[in-house]
Parts: sequence; C-alpha cells; structure tokens
Amino acid sequence: MLVRCLLAYLTLASTTFIAAAELSVVPLPTKVESPGGAALILPNVITAKSPAIPGWSDHLEIFGEHLGRMTAGKHQLQTSDENDSVLLVSHAPKLSPEAYTLSINQTQIQIEASSIKGLAHATATLLQLIGGNDTESIPAMRIEDAPELSYRNFMIDMGRNPHSVALLKETIDLLWFYKIDSVQLHLTDDQRIAFPSTAFPKLWDGKVTRSEFKELERYAVQRGVTIIPELEVPGHSELLRRNYPEVFDKTGTDLTKSPKAIEGIKTLLDEMIALFPSSPFIHIGGDEAFGVPEDLQRDLINELHAYLKTRGKETLVWEGPAAGSGDNRVHPDVIHLNWRTINYPADQMVNNGHRVINASWDPLYLVDHYPRTNFTMTSPQHIYETMSLTTFKHVNPQIQTFAKPIEVDPTDKLIGFCMPWWEGREENFVQQTFPRLIPFAEVAWNPEIERDYQDFQERTSHTELARMAGFYPVSVESTRMLLDQDGVFEQSTQVSLRMRTSNSDSAQTEAEIRYTTDGSEPTKDSTLYQEPFTLTDDATIRATAFIAGAPIGHGSRRNLTMVNGHPNLALHKPVTSSTTSGPPFSVQRITDGGTNNLGFYLGYPADPDPILLTIDLEAVQTVERVKVFAYSVSGSFEMYSIETSTNGVDFEEVASRLEKPEDPTSLVEHRFSPRQVRYVRIRTQGNKGYVFDSFSKIVEVQVF
Repeated sequence: MLVRCLLAYLTLASTTFIAAAELSVVPLPTKVESPGGAALILPNVITAKSPAIPGWSDHLEIFGEHLGRMTAGKHQLQTSDENDSVLLVSHAPKLSPEAYTLSINQTQIQIEASSIKGLAHATATLLQLIGGNDTESIPAMRIEDAPELSYRNFMIDMGRNPHSVALLKETIDLLWFYKIDSVQLHLTDDQRIAFPSTAFPKLWDGKVTRSEFKELERYAVQRGVTIIPELEVPGHSELLRRNYPEVFDKTGTDLTKSPKAIEGIKTLLDEMIALFPSSPFIHIGGDEAFGVPEDLQRDLINELHAYLKTRGKETLVWEGPAAGSGDNRVHPDVIHLNWRTINYPADQMVNNGHRVINASWDPLYLVDHYPRTNFTMTSPQHIYETMSLTTFKHVNPQIQTFAKPIEVDPTDKLIGFCMPWWEGREENFVQQTFPRLIPFAEVAWNPEIERDYQDFQERTSHTELARMAGFYPVSVESTRMLLDQDGVFEQSTQVSLRMRTSNSDSAQTEAEIRYTTDGSEPTKDSTLYQEPFTLTDDATIRATAFIAGAPIGHGSRRNLTMVNGHPNLALHKPVTSSTTSGPPFSVQRITDGGTNNLGFYLGYPADPDPILLTIDLEAVQTVERVKVFAYSVSGSFEMYSIETSTNGVDFEEVASRLEKPEDPTSLVEHRFSPRQVRYVRIRTQGNKGYVFDSFSKIVEVQVF
C-alpha cells in the first residue's frame, strides 16, 4: 500500500495538503500536497531526460537499475531528449544542495534539484513510492523536501575490526535510500590501520586497497553520499609510533611536539584527501589522548586545522581536551563531535563559538565491545522517541550527564548528528546497525517531527519491502522461527533461497544462487542452491545471485540462532517490558529457550528505576521454582528480584539477588513455597560490574 487514507484527499477538486505521515516514505517529507487529478499509470518503458551535469546521468542509470529489479523487470528506465519524457529532471540552482521537489501528475514525474545530493534524495523517495505500491500507479502529488540539518552521519570503526568493501557498499546504499548524508570511516586506531598509505606502507592492515577505496569513493558520490575519512591523533596512535618511531616518536606527548611527526601526520592527511576528494571534512580524532598534556593536544589540533584549511577542508574532532584559553584555545572553526559531554561539555562548546555535532552515548552509540562479546546500544524505539539535537546524555550512571543531561538552547551551532558503530565485527553489523539507522535517519532529517513510533513502523514495513526488492536479489526464508527479527529458530529450520523478483523476459531467469552457511562471502564456486536445506545449529547464511559468474546486486545475509528449550512453564510464553528493546536482543529472548550466554535480552535504562519484565504463563498454576540465566562475564551479575501475581496487578516478592555473590554464575535457581501464579515478574536493576550498569542482560527465565 502506497498511501494510507490518501484517496480521501484525491477526491477533492482543489489543491489540498497531505499529512506527510500518510505516505509510506522515510524520512517523512517536509511538505506534501495533492493537486487532485488522475494518478500516473507507470508505463513499462519510463523515458527519462536530465540536464548534462556531471554525475547526474550516472545516478539516473543506477536508479533505473534498482527500479527494474524492484519491479521484476516490468519497468525499465530509458534515456530521452524529449521534454515530455515520463521522468523529467531539471536543474534548480536556487534550491539548497540537499533540497528537491518531486511532482507527479497523470503523465509525468518531475524532479528539481541543485546538486546530485538533492537528486539522490528525490530518487530515493521515488523508489520508496514505487516499491511500496501494490498497484501500477502513483497518486498525483507534489513533494517539497529538504533536511533541517546538514550533518547526518554514520561512523564505522575500521580501526578495530575489518569491514569489507561489499559491506561498505551495502551500507552506502542504505544511506542513499534513507537520505543519511555521510559515512565516516574511522580508519586508524591502536589495533589496526585500515588506510593504505603509500608514504608509510607498514601501517596498512592489508585489507582494503587504494583502488578499492577509490572505487568506494566513486560509488558513494554517485549515490549522493559523502565519505569522511578519519586519522586518529594524538590518542589511539600506537601503531603510528610502533611502526615508524623515527617519524612519529615514541609517546603521544612526543608526537605532539615533534615537527617531523607533525609533517608525517600532514602527509597522511594529504593521502586521505587525495583518496576521498569529495569530502568537505577531514576528521583528525582528538579524543582519549591519555597522558598527553591538554595544552599540547590543543596545539596539535590547531596546527592540523590550519593546515587542512589551506587544503580547503573543514576540521572535525571528537570531544577531547577542554576549551583552553588565549593562544592555546581550540580554534572556534573546529567542529566538535560531542559524545561524553564531560571533558568539554556541549553548552561550553556552543558558547565558545564551535559548531557541534550530537553523538551522545544515549541514544546514539552502537558498541560491540572489542574484543569481548558484549554490547551497548539502545533500542530502535528508544532512538526514535528520545533522540534530541539539544540533549546530551550518557548511558553510564557513574557519569553526571546520565542523571543530569546537558540541555543546550536551540542554535544554528548545532549542525547535526553522528551515530557511531564502535569496535564492531562484520558478522553483527547488519543485524544490529540497520534497524537503528532507519529511525536515526528520520529524526536526523527533521528533529522537530511529531513522533509516532507505531506509524513509523508501519511506514518502514513498506519501505523495507521496497529496499529488499531493489537491492537484494535473493530472499532468505526459514521455517520454525520463534523470533523472526532476531533470527531465532527452534531445534531445526528449513532454509529456502529464491530470487526475490522474476520475469520471463528478464536476465534474472538465468541467475543461479550460490550460498555459504559459515558467514563467508559467497563466490561463483560456492555451493549452488538447488533445494531447501535443513539447519540444526547456529549459522550465518549468505546468498548471492550470479549471472555468467558475475554477482548481481548485494548478497543477502541472515544470522540464525538455534534454541532447544528445556520444558518449563515459561517456555515460549509472552513477555512484556517496561522499557523497549530491539533486535537481536528483543525481550522475547528471555523465554525463547536459549540459555547461551550471548543470547540475551538487552534492556535500557535499568537505572534509576528498575526494568519490569513480566511473563504471562497464560493460566494460573502452581509455581515453586524460578531459574534465571543472566549474562555473566568478568564477574558481572544481574541485580534483580522476582515477584509473582495471579492477576497481573498485585505482585508479591518471592526471591531476589541484590548483592554480588562471591562466585557470580550465569544460572541462579530460586526456590520458594508453592503458590498459585499466572504472572512472573523480574524487577531488574541491571547487569552490574561490567561496562555500564544501566543495561539489563537477562538470557532466559525458566519457571517450574
């Protein structure tokens, strides 16, 4: 369904405004109106005319490729020189770089934009409208749209774990489709350097080559997405100093004072500028320079900022040293990403004239803690409902801004948001980041939007169907799923792979599907899919369509987790939570049968008020034991009490674990006198003693 309740508007003779929320579009457009009149019936051949602006025809060709795939080859884009083309693209220099208009009448689709970014936003909207439509027509409408904020960024940490070019391209397509402006590549850290320097070749981790990065830059530019490179100094610079001590010296402090080291850093920056020329920004790190005097940190930031200015680039830094004063004050033109609001609180940044990007831990940080298997991230709903340009909050109760977030008065110094993916591994990337990037995209486009998460989910259900059809030729389907969005199945599952769209006249009928079950990227020599297959253990399915040995579109992936639950009264029973959660850590994980330490529910916040997790046994019955499996690592333990009720209103505490035991374990069995129970409630204050105490991490609850 393309538009909910839109037909009522289309019956009006005069121009009417359409509530943007009635469109299955994400982010919601700024302004939508219906002029009335007949809908556009999409022809099989959609002729398209665009101005001769570098890159525009390339972008339309990419749009046409995804349009054809999305519609099973029924609708094809064909270039034309005629003004009566079905798709008419015009250059409108008065529009801001990311603004666009999209007008649809009975005979034509008209797009106006001033840059390839605006054009890309328009085509993303058009793909969503067409892909979310279950008919062959698009209602007449006019959309005038532009983001409220210019900086809407997703950061990928490549300095801890590698991320493949295929995954980066997949991410860029998601950013295009949901109008996220840029991706920051955190290329250097103490664990690895993902940047292929020719001046300092010993630094490179040997993964992504220069030619591959050049191709990635081209790929992003064609889709209206900016790649922002980051070189982290003076903190997180161990590999610079270890591999080239004769250049970068032996300590972070020495690095900041050494003219030779600074020249080496400038050489690396020059190489990054050459490889990613479209970015107006270069990120130079600037945080966590432990042991380096703050005055030296500020001097380095200012020197590198002055150098980047001569290269026509703006300087980005993480919140690092405090402001300083006099000649040692950080230059006000340096843009700060405020993530902790401790060293240099956000309100002080604004007062000192800095432009500020909100990258607050709550709700924006996504962390797959390196090298441990432990996670910190809030739910998609929490992101959607609480993300605020003016609020700077941490997730750590030990930090002041957890209980007392800093509020900054609205100002044009607040230029946008950054959602960082820190320390993560590729196998967790799509499942954990994509569901959170979509609500981020909508709020970052317009933070003042009236937020209705249920409506947002409804719109997203349509846009995600369109994105899957347009970008992922292969569908991965599985049976016996207990939690489909988390990928949890019981005992065994039958996996089917199929081409998502097919057409008798399409080359896709010649496609063959190759797949793997160990998470490795399929090649033309991987297992050929011929019939459904059965899995009885955890697996990461990856499937790619090939034609004549060449892959088409993105490969699909699905993480599947097998559970074989011990019979108990709570097994597979419904669970509710007083806070929100999200995949792959949904609240239903606590009764799915899985007791593996990593298959936990992740709830936030469990402080200052506890989270209430209520299991409905669906009938009153005798209960005398409850087993709680909670995440436990490095001595951490879940602090909770157990309550029971017959009516779901009046609860009585029957057991608790409120003190850290001498030997924390993942399983605790609580016995109490037999009683009649329908509802079992866990009142948890979170997982204590490891990373952040405000997150609950319960694996399973069994009731007997």
